[in-house]
Amino acid sequence: MIKSARLCFGIIAAAAVLVFAFSFSFAHGNHNKSESNANANAASAVEPSKAEPAASPSQVAASADKVSANHRIEEFATLHPLVVHFPIVLLIFAAIFQLTSFFIFKDEFGIAALVLAITGTLGAYLASNVFHPHTSGLSPSAEYLLARHEFYADLTFWFGLAAIAAKLISLRLAKYRTFTQWLATVLLFAAATAVAVAGHHGAELVHKEGVGPQGRFLEQHDH
Repeated sequence: MIKSARLCFGIIAAAAVLVFAFSFSFAHGNHNKSESNANANAASAVEPSKAEPAASPSQVAASADKVSANHRIEEFATLHPLVVHFPIVLLIFAAIFQLTSFFIFKDEFGIAALVLAITGTLGAYLASNVFHPHTSGLSPSAEYLLARHEFYADLTFWFGLAAIAAKLISLRLAKYRTFTQWLATVLLFAAATAVAVAGHHGAELVHKEGVGPQGRFLEQHDH
């Protein structure tokens, strides 16, 4: 009974972090939407003397649908920015939970760390491969940043995968449990560090080189 309660606690803790990661990822979408609306309102403000004749309700509705569709395409030329926040949050919390499990709530936090490591590593794979945008026309400095970004993204996946293997071995082989648990801790912190560095280089690509916003330097057919 106590063991089942501990298992439930660990799963609930992991689920709470997953919900937080989900909210964190989509918060950026709302911010972009508000900014786009503000820009659209500013662009549409014209002097009364230059205003065009009023359109019919059907024309207004058709125009609004067209603008809304265009904004959706331009805002998210790739789903990479939405997906990539999951491994950042999940792997960092996995490392924290794993270290904490050595001191309190050993079983509960250990289970939570394993769940977060699995979901975070899966998110890292999806962000790096399935939802990885193709680029074109990058400057040399942007090419360098992209190469570093991809290098640390690959490290994140392999560190995470190794940490999961170590955690699973610790559950099956009691003789090596202490060693494999500490090995998993080191690997999870390595994965957390790698994903943080990858995220930093990704932010540099966006904010310094302008790669991504409104689909710039991205191949639009890749989603």
